Amino acid sequence: MQIHNKLSRTERYLEEKKKVKRKKRFAIFTLAVLLAFIAYVIYIVYHNINNGYKKSSSTVEIDPNFNSFSVLVMGIDENESRKAQGQTRDNSRTDSLVYLAVNKEKKKMDMVSIPRDSLSLMKTEFDNRENSYFFDKINHAYAYSGVDGTIESVSSLLNAPINFYIVINFAAFEKVVDSLGGVNLYVPFDMKEQNANGEQGTIELKEGWHTLSGAQALAFSRSRYYDSDLDRGQRQLQVIHAVIDKAKSLGALAKIDELIQITGSNVTHDLSVGNIATIASMFTANEINIVAHKIGGYDAYMDGVYYYYPKPKHLLYLSSVLNDTLGLPLPKSDDLLNIVYQDYIRPLERKYTLSIPTDIENTHTRFFYINLDDEDQKKNLPKQLKLEDLAYDPTISNENRPT
Repeated sequence: MQIHNKLSRTERYLEEKKKVKRKKRFAIFTLAVLLAFIAYVIYIVYHNINNGYKKSSSTVEIDPNFNSFSVLVMGIDENESRKAQGQTRDNSRTDSLVYLAVNKEKKKMDMVSIPRDSLSLMKTEFDNRENSYFFDKINHAYAYSGVDGTIESVSSLLNAPINFYIVINFAAFEKVVDSLGGVNLYVPFDMKEQNANGEQGTIELKEGWHTLSGAQALAFSRSRYYDSDLDRGQRQLQVIHAVIDKAKSLGALAKIDELIQITGSNVTHDLSVGNIATIASMFTANEINIVAHKIGGYDAYMDGVYYYYPKPKHLLYLSSVLNDTLGLPLPKSDDLLNIVYQDYIRPLERKYTLSIPTDIENTHTRFFYINLDDEDQKKNLPKQLKLEDLAYDPTISNENRPT
């Protein structure tokens, strides 16, 4: 007798219903795992970005349309060997200072590298005396009063607002470059330099084009003994340019997981997640023309100490360029404190104010410590530049000017 194992219509219906339930449960489980993973990634990104977030009282509000903005990048001389000797982030000095002004509509970014020995007005937080502002090397501002003091000093020097800041140490710099697979740079001469921990002769570079690792790019940008501090600043701008180009060529998401890892203890900033996303999309979607500037100046010695005295005429030019890029009115020469106090600067004397004195000759002792070219004398400076004066940088020689 043949036995039939066929299910009845009711039994088949119940079996199909069970399969549907199992599929739904699996789909729900899969969706839950996916959502949990996405939430975890978002948390990691947000946590790492915000772990290094620290608001500054010295930055100014951004244009609400985000058409233009400025960023001060501070590279500090923080490394493991200095930490072992008791140096903290708060008492570090800036190894490099770069001011960036970006305009989305103009598709332009102006970069200014500020020589570390530049004389600029600053103050100390621990000095309670009224009007305790003084002139000193700008890289000392961070040790005196941290991020806020450095922002104030750079803003005073360039007479340009700062919307955001980033503090990055040696380790973060190396990791950024390495996460991008290195950056392509032209090494102008053979170099034998120290590494991030100050170990001499550990990094060797040969003249020519090379793809530099993080450690090599750091040595390339920090070298101070083969050329001038101005050339050093130019190398730093070349590295920033190379990093931006490499990041764009790889795509924003290609290395995001590795780039996130450098934040936190190695980077301090006041950029929100939204700010970072907007800036990244701005550079991804637009071909931004990057213009590099170096501050012209004079070598000066005071009591046996070397200072770099920025050229007043060039400061006025740079201040005008940066404010124009940011969509702001062009400044007047009397807006720049380095120009106002031109003949009265004596480093480390705490006698200056942030407001412009109405009778400077009666309130300050006139002190000549450097002979300025006629074009840099305050009496010979124009009260205000015109837009056509911004067509080219006066520090660029005629043969290198664009036609």
